[in-house]
Amino acid sequence: MTAPAGGAVILVAARRAAEAKSRLASALPPELRRALVRAMLDDVLAAARAAHPGDLAVVTPDEDYRAVAERHGARLVLDGGDGFNAAVCSALAGPAVRGAAAVVVMPADLPQLEAPDVRRVLEALAEADVVLVPSADGGTAALGLRPPDRMPPRFGPASAEAHRQQAARAGLALRELRLRSLSADVDTPSDLLAVRDRVGPATREVVARLPAGWPPPEARA
Repeated sequence: MTAPAGGAVILVAARRAAEAKSRLASALPPELRRALVRAMLDDVLAAARAAHPGDLAVVTPDEDYRAVAERHGARLVLDGGDGFNAAVCSALAGPAVRGAAAVVVMPADLPQLEAPDVRRVLEALAEADVVLVPSADGGTAALGLRPPDRMPPRFGPASAEAHRQQAARAGLALRELRLRSLSADVDTPSDLLAVRDRVGPATREVVARLPAGWPPPEARA
């Protein structure tokens, strides 16, 4: 399937549920960790769909996400599992994005994502070549490109600065936004504790299943 010509695509990248969030493994049993990963994707897609009636896609190596993607009217784009940046690059060059006027890329581990912040990214992208939403740790919580091949993404450690420099070298109009619901992703127990009062309903249901006093002190990292 190709993206609608002239529209924007929101592309959510998700790792395989069994492998994602390895830094939570010491604090969560495998079944609950997988449930959390699926729930976070569910909440990200819900916020994206509330902000964007257009094309929505999930790029992942995990076929098991199909049901949650379809629940939000999102297409599943299967990749080879070679990492976040490789998956995004492959999707940007493939039929999922071909023909789109713009794309917004974000990870699936932002369970506190709010629709108004997604709309702000889309609105900024209507007037800029590149929209960057940095995360607190120096990563990139959202990257908007108009058109989608405006520049190759550089997701990974310190990617926010890499994207700034890349846009500057190419002479592109860059708009940078600081948005609370995109300021931090959930990688560790401490990350989840920091956002647990602001997460969407799917993640809230999983959080409610955590035992009292979770996480244990030795896992608070």
